[in-house]
Amino acid sequence: MSNPDGRQPGKLCVGEELTKVTIVQELSSTMEFLKRYGSSEQSITVCIDFDKLERVDTFAVVFIVQIERFISRSSNGLKITYQNLPDDLISLLKLTSIAQAIFKD
Repeated sequence: MSNPDGRQPGKLCVGEELTKVTIVQELSSTMEFLKRYGSSEQSITVCIDFDKLERVDTFAVVFIVQIERFISRSSNGLKITYQNLPDDLISLLKLTSIAQAIFKD
């Protein structure tokens, strides 16, 4: 389950799994988190940290797509960074066009 990291405001730590079983709960928690920061009048960057993520399936790509969709539709000054993406998720993302948005550098 996603949990905001109380030690670092603006940082959300994704749970251990992003799979068909967990996607609804993870997305719900993440959207609530993003709505809090997206309502700010200021430009702000939030970090989605995948350090604890151990298991993914194709629904992990859906997770990223939904985050990017939310940002493009709902927030003016909110920017997202992704940290500690596991190799298996990176491989899945590279099969999609969303990889261009994630790997801008």
